[in-house]
Amino acid sequence: MTPEQKRRLLDQSKLHLIDLPWYVNEYVDYRINASANTLYNYTRDYYKFFEWMVQEELHPGPMKDVDIYTLEKLTIQNIISYERYCIRNNNQIDTIARRLTSLKSLFHYLSQIAEDEEGYPYLQRNVMMKINIRKERLSDKKKAEKIASKILVDDEINAFRQFIREGYGRYLISRDEIRRHSAHTFNRERNLALISLMLGSGLRISEALSIDVDSIDWNRRQVDIVRKGDSGDIASFSDVAAEDMRKYLEIREKRYQIDRTNKAFFISRRTGNGKSNRLTVRAAQLMIKNYASAFGKATLTMHKLRHSFATNHYKINKDLAMLKEILNHANVETTMIYTYISDKQIEQSINKADRII
Repeated sequence: MTPEQKRRLLDQSKLHLIDLPWYVNEYVDYRINASANTLYNYTRDYYKFFEWMVQEELHPGPMKDVDIYTLEKLTIQNIISYERYCIRNNNQIDTIARRLTSLKSLFHYLSQIAEDEEGYPYLQRNVMMKINIRKERLSDKKKAEKIASKILVDDEINAFRQFIREGYGRYLISRDEIRRHSAHTFNRERNLALISLMLGSGLRISEALSIDVDSIDWNRRQVDIVRKGDSGDIASFSDVAAEDMRKYLEIREKRYQIDRTNKAFFISRRTGNGKSNRLTVRAAQLMIKNYASAFGKATLTMHKLRHSFATNHYKINKDLAMLKEILNHANVETTMIYTYISDKQIEQSINKADRII
């Protein structure tokens, strides 16, 4: 994550904190050494919860006025109601689990760590201690099956690249979507370069967007990146990705009207203030969503491009240790899921070949 991305997340966290109670601000300050992404998730989760409390009239509001006593009066049924509210709003099981985990952390701080002037904990009764958090528990094989249907496999990888080059423009024209076609035409080289890099390196989207122009070694097909956890590293990318990235680099400076001091490789279109900034993760996610839907693979996301690379890499090389290093996984167990995906694809390809014969 780049300093710019960290600053943006921290700024968004501060905006949430303006509307949240003082003790939430104190807790976030207590966790100040956590990553920018963690702090952002905390403040977003708390905003959703306190917003729900006011909506349910558990407190008259505003959110920032919800006192400690109101938290002490919360019952198990209240928390279950909040969980059901999240379900009704189509939150995934893991998202709900994260939100409840955030609340557990806050309530633990208020009841076990924070003290008032007389040495008593802020919170006398901690309802979150009674809450069991349900997470989606899947075997590696089940996880692999879920992923397998949502990624690009075999010929689809090059077909998707070609669709961005030529097919998507024709798709938009056929639907008379002039404005979207104009945006695609303007950003096509950049978008293709980013997607091609993801498919040809296995990088996380935040890592890909952290790249600077002068951090790329074109001869070695390597680039300096900022890994998850803010550690520096070197990543390799494919010849195909290099070709698409070079074509984008040729038009980058003139088309996006930037000066040489702007080192971000992936640039956003000029905003109202006349500046071209580093492309954001959110903008990249929305971009892939449009392409994937038109391509007929609506479940495809930026992270699924990473899965696509990993699956294809293992299928060809059969080297789990190498793939672990490329993906920057902490342990090999995380990487093993791609062996299941590959085996499933091999099984399907055999059956497909047998039907053809």
